[in-house]
Amino acid sequence: MGKQSFARGAVILAAASAISRLLGVVYIVTLPRIIRDEGMGLMQMVRPIYSFAVILSVAGLPVALSKLVAEQMAIGSVRGARGVFRWALGIMLTLGVAFTGVLVLGGRWLVTIVVRDPLAYPVLMAMTPSIVLLSAIAAFRGFFQGMQYMTPSAISQVVEQVGRVGSMLVLATMLMPWGVQYGAAGASLGGVAGSLGGLVVLAVYYVTWRRTIKTGHYGQVHHDMSLVSGWQVLRRLFSLSLPMVLGSLLWPTMQMIDTGLVPLRMQTAGFSVEAIRESLGYLGMALSLMHFPNVLTTALAVTLVPAVAEAEALNAHRRVRHRVIEALRLTMLFGIPSSTGLLCLAGPASTLLFGYGQVAEPLQILAVGTLAVGVFQVCSGILQGLGLVLLPVYSLIIGVMFKLGLNYWLTALPGLGIKGAAWGTVTGFCVAGLLNLRAVSRHAGLDWDLDELLMKPIIASAIMGLSVTLIYRHSFNLIRISLERLAWDQARHFPISNGLATVVAIGVGIGVYLIGLMGTGALYQRDVELIPKIGTKLGKWLKRRGWVQ
Repeated sequence: MGKQSFARGAVILAAASAISRLLGVVYIVTLPRIIRDEGMGLMQMVRPIYSFAVILSVAGLPVALSKLVAEQMAIGSVRGARGVFRWALGIMLTLGVAFTGVLVLGGRWLVTIVVRDPLAYPVLMAMTPSIVLLSAIAAFRGFFQGMQYMTPSAISQVVEQVGRVGSMLVLATMLMPWGVQYGAAGASLGGVAGSLGGLVVLAVYYVTWRRTIKTGHYGQVHHDMSLVSGWQVLRRLFSLSLPMVLGSLLWPTMQMIDTGLVPLRMQTAGFSVEAIRESLGYLGMALSLMHFPNVLTTALAVTLVPAVAEAEALNAHRRVRHRVIEALRLTMLFGIPSSTGLLCLAGPASTLLFGYGQVAEPLQILAVGTLAVGVFQVCSGILQGLGLVLLPVYSLIIGVMFKLGLNYWLTALPGLGIKGAAWGTVTGFCVAGLLNLRAVSRHAGLDWDLDELLMKPIIASAIMGLSVTLIYRHSFNLIRISLERLAWDQARHFPISNGLATVVAIGVGIGVYLIGLMGTGALYQRDVELIPKIGTKLGKWLKRRGWVQ
């Protein structure tokens, strides 16, 4: 169980997240067809309440835990790292039990007052049991991430997703005949099975790690260093985590306000209750796709906290700057083409994945949010690693204020409706991301190379976007004509043509973007070497031919 570099750890986590999200595609594609748009709307209505309880249970402690564990390991204290973990685990389990009880006892009141839809109650109750499990999972992951060993988190994430997706679809199918609210509740209950599987994996890794420590095969660390006192641990944990939990609460709090505000404002614009419920379902589907490409930035944010904290603890300021610049460069390399791809293929992707072309309208607006969320995540990880935990909170507060104001104004306009909520969301993330980026630049003392950071990815992404649009149109027409000549059922022409054309366009787009990166000189040998197994040989092969720097 060796320490991994922050970039390699990010790739491992990103690979696991990509696998999990591909498994999630099964859920994204299938679940709306089982519980329909109304069921998806019910899940979207109660998810902010559930997310609020989970955030309070976790309380920002995993990030604080990973930072403190990294600091203990930087000075070689395994006992100190283990002591920090035990305190954090106890606190998080206590909070998990407490907020589970709050939802069980107050769930009906919350649904009546906040959601204003009685059908949402069984959905909320089905989500509730997973809160305690997620608290324990977060503690274990924070511990291993602080040791800069990302494999346990990665494997548990995949196992958790397999259990979640399988259980969701089975339970939703079984309970849907009883009513749409029970079908949505069955889907929500599937999360409990997935969380249990992920927790078991992490517990096994922890037991294995303890045995490795006892046998003395862990590496060059000092086992005899005194354990930091419990009060010291508690003080530092909460001094770091409380600002983070405030920031984490802001967005679900805003979503809870939206749950009551958006329907009221849309009713003012003349939308019916059924139309509002469906629109919220479309927005929820679009939001899931907006976050889908952020696998690398989410992983980078996780790995940067202990990596930056370790370098800062050792006063290695040059190493801090190198890691920050490299993380931001990788963020732009992945974030810019992701936003471009979602914008160009919003309609085809929405129809392929959800079966509802209406999702494309909010998704085209939210596409820019993919890059904004990535920048915000990575910069938050950097600032938290530096111990500047309040700065991301300030950025998010200002972003939330923009979102609230725009949501109130735009959702009441008859020509916008739910698209107004999408504009508010993406604007809020853009503001928060830019403020975070400014804070990182100021405190890390960075010299920006805008050509390297922005211009090269933008040029490659623009070429990719044009290629994707043209390839989709020509592929769609070619496939449709072929199906007509084969005398296939006309009702199946569009879904088959759309699905195949979308897949072809995505494949071609990835290839065009990679060629664009090599052509502009934005791709480096070290980037290719991050690919597991084949990266080193492939990087050397490309370097010999002058295709990478």
